[in-house]
Amino acid sequence: MLPGEVYVVGNALLCGCALPLGGKLAGAEHPGTVRLLEAAALAGILAAAGVFLPLLGLLGLPLCVWLAYRTQGRAAVLRCIVTTLCASLLLGGAVTALLEQGLHPWAAAGAAILLEGLLYLLIRLLPCVLREVRHVELRVGERSIMLPAMVDSGNLMRDPITSLPVLVIPLGAAHALYPEADSLDKLHALPKGFRLLHVRTAAGAGLLPMFRPDRCWLYLDGRRQEARLLAAVAGREYRGAQALVPLCAIRE
Repeated sequence: MLPGEVYVVGNALLCGCALPLGGKLAGAEHPGTVRLLEAAALAGILAAAGVFLPLLGLLGLPLCVWLAYRTQGRAAVLRCIVTTLCASLLLGGAVTALLEQGLHPWAAAGAAILLEGLLYLLIRLLPCVLREVRHVELRVGERSIMLPAMVDSGNLMRDPITSLPVLVIPLGAAHALYPEADSLDKLHALPKGFRLLHVRTAAGAGLLPMFRPDRCWLYLDGRRQEARLLAAVAGREYRGAQALVPLCAIRE
């Protein structure tokens, strides 16, 4: 194998190892074998082209991540770019350290890949290492938003029609999903797809605008799981940024 071919294959192999770990760290689903192989092949080609056009080398990682995770939404792709960069730096640092110890380049690469594989298995088998990562991702049409989440055991709201649990999101988050709406706190002028939910809180009874997102994912214990939830929009008096997730939604 010629030196140029070794360079291409080596970069493709390293990318193919960094992408799954980056996705796992970001809470994304595995991209699948076909997309992973396509992204790895693109990484090898762009690495070779980067020798002559450095800009292609810089764009290689974002393009490969997009190719692998594009079906999971823009927010997932952005997260995966950051975590895959970290995984790549870890892999490259391990290879460099092993080369300095006098190992053959292929042996150093193999040992680094094994290390990264063990880290992937650790995260998969022991999800408690990411226990503090708790988020909610909502998608409406082509728009999606990710919010920090707090499990609210006091949130007992359910939709009286579907019996589905109802999470509460800030007003600003709802505007990000429905930017065309003039005002979501005017109950007489809600956009299509909204209806009102009667709620009773410590402050008294009232009505909240509610909608059903096209997709909803919970990121709990380092894992991404789809949930069937409705979303109620809090009033202006709620100044937090967190989504309030009912405990029953996690149990279900």
